[in-house]
Amino acid sequence: MARPNPSYGAGVFRRRIRLHAAANTVSVALEDGNHGFRIQLRHDGERVTDIGVDALRHPFDTCPEAAGPLQRIVGHRLDSPMQALRDRVVPGENCTHLFDMAALAVSHAGHSDAVLEYDMAVEDDKGRPARVDIRCNGRQVHAWEVEAHHVVAPPALAGKPMMRGFHAWAAACFDGPELEAAIALQRAYFVAQSRRFSFDPPEANPGIADGMPQGSCYSYNPGAVERALRSAGTVRDFTHAADKLLRFEP
Repeated sequence: MARPNPSYGAGVFRRRIRLHAAANTVSVALEDGNHGFRIQLRHDGERVTDIGVDALRHPFDTCPEAAGPLQRIVGHRLDSPMQALRDRVVPGENCTHLFDMAALAVSHAGHSDAVLEYDMAVEDDKGRPARVDIRCNGRQVHAWEVEAHHVVAPPALAGKPMMRGFHAWAAACFDGPELEAAIALQRAYFVAQSRRFSFDPPEANPGIADGMPQGSCYSYNPGAVERALRSAGTVRDFTHAADKLLRFEP
């Protein structure tokens, strides 16, 4: 059973995603306190032809298996709507983060020689509104204050949920790059909640002990969750070390 993290309240969850679109290839790298992944998506200008996954750091020993269901993306038309990708690949049957990275790669597959870097920061809850923000290539896109999983500032967004119901209001408020950044920030906020807990010793915290709903991600689905053992020594604290993100240090 996870215990409260005694360091929670004094830190910042950080996540960085870097995307590079070249001719017929899109590479995406992601690192945060819990994860380190790289993918390379190949396409012929019309459809996805291949996707490779490099799972460097992950919460459970079952997580790398999610490279399997992600292969359903091969053959997906690049000009299809996002819902078509979700129907084909099914997010809940995949690693959440690999799916998000693949969706980003598809969205930017036509932007040859494009480089995009998202930096997300989510303050620990200190008993007052916590700042959450995202920058794209150094430029701030969103900066919100959040309390009890709801936005409290800016005033125009006050009361909007950061968990269930987020995507509906975000899609109504933003589009294009602003919507893409908002979705990335919400995902970082969701993962940042893991900072509240300590999962040591890992052998006492298998996946099935988390009580997560079926379909939360690959490792929480039947057939995987019963086998999912927590990886040891994989949690990082980048509060004061943002420069180390995407170095994938051991």
